[in-house]
Amino acid sequence: MKNSITKYLDGTASKAEQAKMLLWLRQKENRLVFNSLKLEWKNGLDKEQLPADSEKTWSTIQDQLLQKSYTGWQSSRKMNQFFRIAAIFFFILSVGSAVYFVPNQFRNTAEFYTNVIADNGHISKVELPDGSTVWLNSGSEISYNNFFAANNRNIKLTGEAYFSVTKNKDIPLVVNAGELEVKVLGTKFNVAAYPESKNISVVLESGKVELLSSKSETFQYQLKPGEKASFNKDSRELDVSQVNTSKFTSWKDGMINIYDQTLEELVKRLETRYNQKFKFDEAIKNYHFTFTIKNESLDQTIGLMEKIAPIKAEQNGEIIEFKLEKKRKRAVDE
Repeated sequence: MKNSITKYLDGTASKAEQAKMLLWLRQKENRLVFNSLKLEWKNGLDKEQLPADSEKTWSTIQDQLLQKSYTGWQSSRKMNQFFRIAAIFFFILSVGSAVYFVPNQFRNTAEFYTNVIADNGHISKVELPDGSTVWLNSGSEISYNNFFAANNRNIKLTGEAYFSVTKNKDIPLVVNAGELEVKVLGTKFNVAAYPESKNISVVLESGKVELLSSKSETFQYQLKPGEKASFNKDSRELDVSQVNTSKFTSWKDGMINIYDQTLEELVKRLETRYNQKFKFDEAIKNYHFTFTIKNESLDQTIGLMEKIAPIKAEQNGEIIEFKLEKKRKRAVDE
């Protein structure tokens, strides 16, 4: 691996070797090895090849690189050395140290995406290259490209996720949740953007986030801590209210708070929580439920639902069906 790192630092690695190195660097422990060998390599450079006050000339060099091609740099040995050093310090995953990059290097490096998926019935926790942490709810997915933390912090979300974002004033983190975008510098918030849902909701625990729309340049709202924003995808209207944020974020700790949800809405959450398919009669889809799930099994949760409303669950093959229990309904009506 030392030989591969040296080639990468010398600027002699092929595109395939660069891509392989960047993939290897996604692991935190590998970045520690890289930074150690990078320091060793840098200390071994021929100082005479570098002009005095070279650190102060970095910004000037980068401006010149924007206007000249790699071929142009080869005409001057000294300037070519600068180019190679600039390319060397391009490292999209470096955290806590200076990051030097060359625009041409971005263009020459193939773009690829990392996808993280939480299967139904599971909650996944992932650390992003910039040090931010994301909890993915069951059946949810995020994706980001290999330039994340270098020239962007863009994430595409499908489903629900809780974010604890490392602050970076130069590169804001942007969560693309379909028709709604959430732009942040450093904060803790929850986004629920399930494709089958009519609404995209954002709950802010701390910090500040800015809500934007990919389809409207004039749409903008700054959410405050303790607020929940619900964006209707059909009407494109935004409803903001004060909430107890823990009711919407405690799922990451294995707890689900069901608050005044219809059976139709509740079933969708149960499907991802327990990895179980459900059906229900149209006559009972608007029954409302309020309760909390923590470590309860599916049987216990269904038993609780049957106590709250006049419904009965029946297992038909791999599907559980909720039906109206007529005797109990008549007793309630009477």
